[in-house]
Amino acid sequence: MTNIIPISDVRENLPNLVDKVDKRDDRVIITVNGKPKAIMINLEELEALEETAEILAIPGAKTEVLKGLKQAKKGQGIRLIDLK
Repeated sequence: MTNIIPISDVRENLPNLVDKVDKRDDRVIITVNGKPKAIMINLEELEALEETAEILAIPGAKTEVLKGLKQAKKGQGIRLIDLK
């Protein structure tokens, strides 16, 4: 769930917001003067985003990922369980 919260409320409720973000996978968009300026996400989500960006930065990786998704939707390819 994404919550949009003014920075003044973030200051008052920071420990609770950190707890919600950590335990419930909530996101907090922090606004300043009504404009979004920052976002708070949990560490696990940040690491997943960074890993995805790193993989997609490899030349040709995006094409191969999209190709694999198409194959999976068609029921083609090799199931993970069959790789043992």
